[in-house]
Amino acid sequence: MTLTLLQVFPEEVEQIRGVGENRRHAIRNELAACEQPMITFLSHVLEKFHSNADVLKRVFKCLESNLQNHQMRTDHFAASPLISMIFHVIASIDPIIPSCLHETATNCIVQALYRVEDLEMHRKLAEVVHRGVISLVSAFEKAQQVEDFDRLQNIARIFVEMVESFYVQIVNEANPDPAAIGSLACFELLLLVAKHHDWALIEMSFNVWYRITEELFKYDDDQYIGRFRPYAEKFIQCLYEHCKLDADDVDDLLDETSEFGEFRLKAVEALRDVVFIVNSDKCIQMMHQKLIECCHKPNASWEESESALFVMSAVVQNLLPESDTNMPEVLQLICSLPVQSPPALIATSLSLISDLNDWFEQHSNLLEPVVRWTLQFATDTRYASHVALCFDRITSKCAVQMTPLLPQLLTLIGVLEQTTTNGAKVEEAICSLTRAISMIASKLPAHEAKIAMEQLCEPIVRNLLRFQATDATDATFAASSTNNNTAGAGAAGANKENEGAPPRGSKANEAWASLATRPMLWIDRCAYVWTSGSKQPPAEIPWFTVIQQCIDALLKSTRKFEGTPRLIEHSIRSCRLIFRALGAQSMPFVEPVVTMMIETYPKHRHSSYLYLASVIVDEYGQLDKMRPGLLQMLDTLARHTFPLLVGQGAINHPDTVDDLFRLAQRFTMRATSIFFTDPVSELLFICAVLNIRLDHPDANRSVNKFIMEVLEQLATAKKASYTDAGVTAAQTLVNRNAQSIVTNALSMCLFSHSGQIRREMADVVLQVGRNDPSKYKQILTQAVAALPNDPVKATPQQLTEFVEAVCKERERHAVFNHTRDLAKLFI
Repeated sequence: MTLTLLQVFPEEVEQIRGVGENRRHAIRNELAACEQPMITFLSHVLEKFHSNADVLKRVFKCLESNLQNHQMRTDHFAASPLISMIFHVIASIDPIIPSCLHETATNCIVQALYRVEDLEMHRKLAEVVHRGVISLVSAFEKAQQVEDFDRLQNIARIFVEMVESFYVQIVNEANPDPAAIGSLACFELLLLVAKHHDWALIEMSFNVWYRITEELFKYDDDQYIGRFRPYAEKFIQCLYEHCKLDADDVDDLLDETSEFGEFRLKAVEALRDVVFIVNSDKCIQMMHQKLIECCHKPNASWEESESALFVMSAVVQNLLPESDTNMPEVLQLICSLPVQSPPALIATSLSLISDLNDWFEQHSNLLEPVVRWTLQFATDTRYASHVALCFDRITSKCAVQMTPLLPQLLTLIGVLEQTTTNGAKVEEAICSLTRAISMIASKLPAHEAKIAMEQLCEPIVRNLLRFQATDATDATFAASSTNNNTAGAGAAGANKENEGAPPRGSKANEAWASLATRPMLWIDRCAYVWTSGSKQPPAEIPWFTVIQQCIDALLKSTRKFEGTPRLIEHSIRSCRLIFRALGAQSMPFVEPVVTMMIETYPKHRHSSYLYLASVIVDEYGQLDKMRPGLLQMLDTLARHTFPLLVGQGAINHPDTVDDLFRLAQRFTMRATSIFFTDPVSELLFICAVLNIRLDHPDANRSVNKFIMEVLEQLATAKKASYTDAGVTAAQTLVNRNAQSIVTNALSMCLFSHSGQIRREMADVVLQVGRNDPSKYKQILTQAVAALPNDPVKATPQQLTEFVEAVCKERERHAVFNHTRDLAKLFI
């Protein structure tokens, strides 16, 4: 019973919510004062029951629990026989010792390692633990020999945790003395883990390598960084070994959703973390050497070459465009691969080529053989999406050089549409080709560009118009998950609340012809035409009639399927991308699109309409002649949105909140005065204030940005000594709601689940103070008084000190730090 209580007390102090930091601190101090008698008691229990596994397990759990108490000193624990016993259990690779006891002992040492991160406070314990961990190397090797994976994993975890506890000392001191705490010898522990054949162990070390590289990145001294280079190179070699595919998978592509597929994705991130220590050129040189060895090895296996190419593809984007070390030879080796090579080897080679798009911009002379080799796989459904992505990415940087390929790419779309398997992958490939063709067309002379865009868009328009004669209920379901996530810019603004049910009976190998019977496929393909658009469109667009046809077809689809949320969302997204691609030249389309929204939105309140409206306002809100019509649009959309947000509506429709206040923010930016002289601005502002407490990252961010934009516009007007009816109305709104804004924002600073929201709310509190410094202290005092402080969690003195401190601050991060400290008193 005593052991149970000693274990439970420290755990409950940390886990129970609502106690507050004051009470929690007092209890921690009371428990910390009992350190010596507790350690003495546990030592007696250990002496009497040293052979009882169950009692030992409870003693270790008790120690682990008490080590969570940051107020407790650890000197007595460091000098006690307890820690020796713990290491003895961990070092015993013996079936007599239960695995559960070994794991509990491991947890205890890991908790001790968390504590010794404060090296000055717990130096004695750090020295003892450091020696104990180093002594576990032989135990690790023994566990490896007997293939006791559970104990192996436990010891590997201890090695990794020790390096993470001391990584600051490791990086900043680079001490070669293996007996010193945080010496370079700690890397040997990480490499011991990395060299084990099971990739689950090396995966445990990925985070600590990230922490090390993050700390090392602060140094601008290549000679100093060079001390760590040999270890990083060995780590990369280990990753190369672990990323090898199974030789038996010679006929298969790797499933990236499998456990090993997910490991390889994590390995890519780890490679990108550590490559700056080694240098990208050096990493590619290492892997190039592996390829050369494979070429000269009589019985070299394909998976060795694939793994080398995979490692290269992970870091090749860091390659300087002017670098030509090894990469031409690597491309030559890739282009020598026969069509009959293992599919995984081909797929990885294609991925490497697509990641070289920046490099090809400076080495376009090497494109011709690469493109010729890549085209061999274009019609194979296994590789079609990889090939299309290559052309898409290379074209984004080398569109002019890819111009001769345009007829083949247009023809390739027709060929792929005739395939009978992997329909979703085929359409994914076609969409990538569509974007590549659009980019190439934008670089052609006007007449040729018009012809190319007509050829590209004619099937899209024709098929969208064909659906006008079909039953709208047949188009409820999307073609595939691939089509629902338009890559790049096209993916922005997906509305989760509007998502319908998943496709019924969808299959990965469904023929493309079957998918083409659904309008979603053509709507999404239309989006890809415009995702490649230049940020600054040409003064005159030669394919304007093509755009007109696309807009007309999309508007007809929107009206036809107005009761189908997902189709509407995707249609509106395509319209939005056209407006962004054309910029000011999309003006002829504003009236029909706005008319459609005003007529349709009251019947079907899809939030995507609000998003499209915000794009139109962003493009045309600064034009006086457009403002009355846009204001009418806002009034209609807003007044039909407000009923959705009554009661729990904002919680149930976060995407609507997000898009509504994005629209309000754009109006505040582009047409400030006319916006605030209209009654709808007051309704929107009050609605925003009420929704400050909405704990949804995207929705809250839009609300916050709208309020911040209003405050910043007022600050700009005040600085310029400018005033008009709009400024006066906006200032009146802020003055009237300042108390509610700060009260709600302070509450979110303390109690929101999102760290980003807490930071943004601190900015709101600061900006309100800047708006009216004379009333800031009074407003903040009332906001603090409204906090839930019964029973008392924060003392009056602490609250007063908080108000005084915040009123003096001028930077957001400082205000956030104060609110973070205050939050601890209430949680």
